[in-house]
Amino acid sequence: MKLQDCLLFKNTRVNINRIEVRDYPNNYTFALDSDLSKSIGIVLEGKVLIKANTLGGSNFTLHCIEQGQIFGDILLFSDTHKTFSGTLVTQGKTKIAIIPNKVFEKFLFNDNDLLRNFLRLISDKSYELNYKSRLLSQDSVREKILFYLFHQKRIQKSRVIHLNMTKEELANQLFVQRPSLSRELGRMKKDGLINYDRYTITIKK
Repeated sequence: MKLQDCLLFKNTRVNINRIEVRDYPNNYTFALDSDLSKSIGIVLEGKVLIKANTLGGSNFTLHCIEQGQIFGDILLFSDTHKTFSGTLVTQGKTKIAIIPNKVFEKFLFNDNDLLRNFLRLISDKSYELNYKSRLLSQDSVREKILFYLFHQKRIQKSRVIHLNMTKEELANQLFVQRPSLSRELGRMKKDGLINYDRYTITIKK
């Protein structure tokens, strides 16, 4: 993806030619948990995973930042929270555009269209955080799976949910262990609620 194709810069007059773009290898630690956020990052290729550890030492993925998405944005204007809430690790060969916070602030104040795009992306991220909060409030693995499936049904407008991810990644999104997810999917299939294969889950009831 090219920088000019990102939604953030749609219809703006920002001179993107001076924005630095860096290449990172697979599994590169871009930032550590509690590191100070000094710039806005835009993922142009690959993915960036936000990882965290439980007190018991288990590692899990909080969020996956994909092509065209940004990070460091919600920390930009905060007076109290300026550090990352997880470790940022690349997945695959990754290309990231880096804009120092002070430079990005000047862009925002000088281009209303950029400001509008930025606020739209912040709004979308706020909705996603609310969705994850509701997902975490579900009492059981089955309820989390069903909550996810019906959310995707509204988005994809189909009972056949295309996953576009591995079962391991799905387990991370649902904040459950991979074996627990597999067992519950098997029970739900036996109960006639769903069918599934490697790439899809079909809602039957």
